[in-house]
Amino acid sequence: MKKLLAVIALLTILVIGLVGCGNSKSQTSQEPVPPTKEEVVSFVNRAVEYARENGKEKALAEFTDQSGEFVQGELYIYAYDYSGTVLAHGGNPSLVGQNLNNMEDANGVKVIQELINLARQGGGWLSYLWDNPTTQKNEPKLGYAIGVDDTWWLGSGTYPQN
Repeated sequence: MKKLLAVIALLTILVIGLVGCGNSKSQTSQEPVPPTKEEVVSFVNRAVEYARENGKEKALAEFTDQSGEFVQGELYIYAYDYSGTVLAHGGNPSLVGQNLNNMEDANGVKVIQELINLARQGGGWLSYLWDNPTTQKNEPKLGYAIGVDDTWWLGSGTYPQN
Protein backbone atom coordinates (compact mmCIF):
# COMPACT_ATOMS: atom_id res chain seq x y z
CA MET A 1 0.00 0.00 0.00
CA LYS A 2 2.86 2.39 0.81
CA LYS A 3 4.40 1.71 -2.62
CA LEU A 4 1.09 2.48 -4.36
CA LEU A 5 0.73 5.79 -2.49
CA ALA A 6 4.33 6.70 -3.33
CA VAL A 7 3.73 6.00 -7.05
CA ILE A 8 0.51 8.06 -7.02
CA ALA A 9 2.30 10.92 -5.26
CA LEU A 10 5.15 10.81 -7.78
CA LEU A 11 2.76 10.77 -10.75
CA THR A 12 0.82 13.70 -9.28
CA ILE A 13 4.03 15.72 -8.91
CA LEU A 14 5.04 14.91 -12.51
CA VAL A 15 1.63 15.90 -13.91
CA ILE A 16 1.61 19.18 -11.98
CA GLY A 17 5.16 19.88 -13.18
CA LEU A 18 4.25 19.19 -16.82
CA VAL A 19 1.13 21.35 -16.67
CA GLY A 20 3.20 24.15 -15.18
CA CYS A 21 5.73 23.89 -18.01
CA GLY A 22 2.98 24.15 -20.60
CA ASN A 23 1.83 27.47 -19.16
CA SER A 24 5.27 29.07 -19.25
CA LYS A 25 4.91 32.71 -20.27
CA SER A 26 8.25 32.64 -22.10
CA GLN A 27 6.95 29.95 -24.45
CA THR A 28 3.74 31.75 -25.39
CA SER A 29 5.13 35.28 -25.77
CA GLN A 30 8.22 34.57 -27.89
CA GLU A 31 8.56 36.47 -31.16
CA PRO A 32 9.17 34.39 -34.28
CA VAL A 33 12.88 33.87 -34.83
CA PRO A 34 14.10 35.34 -38.14
CA PRO A 35 15.86 32.96 -40.52
CA THR A 36 19.61 32.66 -40.06
CA LYS A 37 22.04 33.60 -42.82
CA GLU A 38 22.67 29.88 -43.38
CA GLU A 39 18.94 29.24 -43.78
CA VAL A 40 18.66 32.09 -46.30
CA VAL A 41 21.58 30.77 -48.37
CA SER A 42 20.10 27.28 -48.32
CA PHE A 43 16.69 28.65 -49.35
CA VAL A 44 18.16 30.64 -52.27
CA ASN A 45 20.32 27.71 -53.40
CA ARG A 46 17.23 25.49 -53.39
CA ALA A 47 15.43 28.10 -55.53
CA VAL A 48 18.35 28.27 -58.00
CA GLU A 49 18.27 24.48 -58.28
CA TYR A 50 14.49 24.57 -58.81
CA ALA A 51 14.91 27.17 -61.58
CA ARG A 52 17.61 25.18 -63.36
CA GLU A 53 15.60 21.96 -63.15
CA ASN A 54 12.17 23.38 -64.06
CA GLY A 55 12.97 26.30 -66.35
CA LYS A 56 12.64 30.02 -65.93
CA GLU A 57 8.91 30.39 -66.68
CA LYS A 58 7.78 27.75 -64.19
CA ALA A 59 10.26 28.97 -61.56
CA LEU A 60 9.12 32.60 -61.81
CA ALA A 61 5.49 31.55 -61.34
CA GLU A 62 6.43 29.43 -58.32
CA PHE A 63 8.54 32.21 -56.75
CA THR A 64 5.62 34.68 -56.92
CA ASP A 65 2.94 32.18 -55.82
CA GLN A 66 1.90 33.33 -52.34
CA SER A 67 1.00 29.75 -51.37
CA GLY A 68 4.04 28.19 -53.06
CA GLU A 69 7.06 26.63 -51.42
CA PHE A 70 9.23 29.73 -51.92
CA VAL A 71 7.06 32.12 -49.90
CA GLN A 72 7.33 31.45 -46.16
CA GLY A 73 6.35 34.60 -44.25
CA GLU A 74 9.26 37.01 -44.27
CA LEU A 75 11.34 34.44 -46.16
CA TYR A 76 10.63 34.65 -49.88
CA ILE A 77 12.44 34.62 -53.20
CA TYR A 78 12.86 37.61 -55.47
CA ALA A 79 14.09 37.34 -59.05
CA TYR A 80 15.49 40.11 -61.26
CA ASP A 81 17.17 40.41 -64.60
CA TYR A 82 20.53 42.17 -64.72
CA SER A 83 18.96 45.45 -65.85
CA GLY A 84 17.04 45.63 -62.53
CA THR A 85 13.58 44.53 -63.70
CA VAL A 86 11.61 42.45 -61.19
CA LEU A 87 10.77 39.04 -62.69
CA ALA A 88 9.22 37.52 -59.55
CA HIS A 89 8.71 38.72 -56.00
CA GLY A 90 7.26 36.54 -53.27
CA GLY A 91 7.09 39.40 -50.77
CA ASN A 92 5.32 41.89 -53.04
CA PRO A 93 4.01 40.48 -56.36
CA SER A 94 2.88 43.97 -57.45
CA LEU A 95 6.57 44.79 -58.10
CA VAL A 96 6.79 42.28 -60.98
CA GLY A 97 7.56 44.07 -64.24
CA GLN A 98 8.96 47.20 -62.58
CA ASN A 99 12.54 48.29 -63.08
CA LEU A 100 14.02 49.10 -59.67
CA ASN A 101 17.62 49.55 -60.82
CA ASN A 102 17.86 53.13 -59.50
CA MET A 103 15.86 52.56 -56.30
CA GLU A 104 17.57 53.77 -53.13
CA ASP A 105 16.72 52.83 -49.57
CA ALA A 106 16.33 55.50 -46.86
CA ASN A 107 20.12 55.47 -46.35
CA GLY A 108 20.89 56.09 -50.03
CA VAL A 109 21.94 52.49 -50.80
CA LYS A 110 21.21 51.60 -54.44
CA VAL A 111 19.86 48.24 -53.35
CA ILE A 112 19.24 46.52 -56.68
CA GLN A 113 22.47 47.77 -58.26
CA GLU A 114 24.42 46.45 -55.27
CA LEU A 115 22.61 43.09 -55.31
CA ILE A 116 23.26 42.79 -59.06
CA ASN A 117 26.98 43.35 -58.44
CA LEU A 118 26.98 40.65 -55.77
CA ALA A 119 25.09 38.19 -58.00
CA ARG A 120 27.57 38.76 -60.85
CA GLN A 121 30.48 38.13 -58.48
CA GLY A 122 29.17 34.69 -57.50
CA GLY A 123 26.89 35.72 -54.65
CA GLY A 124 27.02 37.74 -51.48
CA TRP A 125 25.31 39.75 -48.74
CA LEU A 126 24.04 43.34 -48.60
CA SER A 127 22.64 45.30 -45.66
CA TYR A 128 19.82 47.71 -46.55
CA LEU A 129 16.32 48.89 -45.58
CA TRP A 130 13.24 47.20 -47.09
CA ASP A 131 9.53 46.83 -46.31
CA ASN A 132 9.01 43.74 -44.18
CA PRO A 133 5.85 41.98 -45.44
CA THR A 134 5.25 40.53 -41.96
CA THR A 135 5.34 43.82 -40.02
CA GLN A 136 4.49 46.21 -42.89
CA LYS A 137 7.41 48.43 -41.75
CA ASN A 138 10.61 49.58 -43.45
CA GLU A 139 13.28 47.64 -41.54
CA PRO A 140 16.97 46.69 -41.75
CA LYS A 141 17.39 43.65 -43.96
CA LEU A 142 20.30 41.41 -44.88
CA GLY A 143 19.84 40.32 -48.48
CA TYR A 144 21.63 37.52 -50.26
CA ALA A 145 21.87 37.42 -54.08
CA ILE A 146 23.29 34.90 -56.53
CA GLY A 147 23.06 34.48 -60.30
CA VAL A 148 21.03 31.74 -61.96
CA ASP A 149 22.72 32.32 -65.32
CA ASP A 150 23.95 35.31 -67.32
CA THR A 151 20.42 36.76 -67.72
CA TRP A 152 18.87 36.69 -64.24
CA TRP A 153 19.54 36.29 -60.53
CA LEU A 154 17.73 35.36 -57.32
CA GLY A 155 17.79 36.58 -53.79
CA SER A 156 16.19 36.43 -50.39
CA GLY A 157 16.99 37.82 -46.99
CA THR A 158 16.28 38.12 -43.34
CA TYR A 159 15.14 40.89 -41.07
CA PRO A 160 17.45 40.41 -38.09
CA GLN A 161 16.03 41.31 -34.68
CA ASN A 162 17.48 44.43 -33.15
